Amino acid sequence: MSTERYKPGFLERWGRRVLISIGSQSGKLEDSGKSFAYHSRTLLFWGFFWSFWIGFLPSIAFVYLTTLLPPVSLWPKESLSYLSLSGFVILLALATFIEFYLLFRLGFYLSYRMAKYADIALAEEPELITPIPGMMARLVLEIPDPRIRLYGIDPYKHLNERALFFRTILYKSKVFLSNIFAKLLLKVFLGRTGLRFLIEYISGPVTGIWDSVTTYIILYELRKRIITRKLSDAMLFKIKAKERNKTLIESTVRAVALSIVFTKTFHPNFEYLLFGLIGLLPERDKLKNLDDWNEFVFSFQNLSTKERKWPIAIFALCSSFDGTLNKEELEAFRDITDISPTWLLDRVRILSETIRKGELTESLQWMEKILPEESIH
Repeated sequence: MSTERYKPGFLERWGRRVLISIGSQSGKLEDSGKSFAYHSRTLLFWGFFWSFWIGFLPSIAFVYLTTLLPPVSLWPKESLSYLSLSGFVILLALATFIEFYLLFRLGFYLSYRMAKYADIALAEEPELITPIPGMMARLVLEIPDPRIRLYGIDPYKHLNERALFFRTILYKSKVFLSNIFAKLLLKVFLGRTGLRFLIEYISGPVTGIWDSVTTYIILYELRKRIITRKLSDAMLFKIKAKERNKTLIESTVRAVALSIVFTKTFHPNFEYLLFGLIGLLPERDKLKNLDDWNEFVFSFQNLSTKERKWPIAIFALCSSFDGTLNKEELEAFRDITDISPTWLLDRVRILSETIRKGELTESLQWMEKILPEESIH
């Protein structure tokens, strides 16, 4: 069965090069004895702090410099000064370029340091569609995960396309809409006072706050993906270190495929785990209906009671990758209640919480508690 290959765009390729360049120019981090959770919280703080000023200062400078330009009037047409309009557009483009360039560079640098604190190398990984640098670059540049379908797995079969479209439009216009709202609010309070000149400058703190929030969200998501990459590594190591039953491996592949469907995106670590598991199967091209829940449950019939614990555990661990359990995942756990341990869901919830908190060591410990101790026969 062929797979659909993804070709990264210009921005993502640039981001990968920048990250690899930062890695090649940076020395080894000193061992401070602090945990990954501590270091990641520090990076989140500095990302929030510096992003505010990166958004604030260019916006304030832009507003001030526009006051030195002749006023731009688009109506009536006869009064339009193309020289004033050109100056305004050039100034806007320059301020926007400086803001985004600095934000991206800051994001790349902090992302690299977070990966290093987790002892993750920025390898190219040509066997993957999304190597570590690609995953990090997409997050920093706010490029969505590619809409790919591997081995017939459809991550979007339960996705509400219309709702996703409107959420995306609203998110992308957050700064513009916030500036309008803030100006209207200030006009109510300052419109007739001597401070009304400050109304135009409100774009500075509004842009700064949004840049801070956006950087925080990016680094927060990156932290979860770094932790789950470490979990994926550990899971593959556990499976590869044991004697492999092909039927069992296929069932674990189905567990990952269903997690992709329930999460509604091809999470890069799902891709990493999927390729790692499928590589253990000699007849991978014959795999069909991997994302079908009934086929997953049916696959248990060919496994012993001990062997069933592995695909159930892999499904449980993958459900925690985004740090939350959605409605579909909870319903899936209820469907396999009869054949899963009573403690499984509670441990998955704890693991999800440790991932959200950025606790790498604790996450690995809870992963060990969820994986079965029996050998694979």
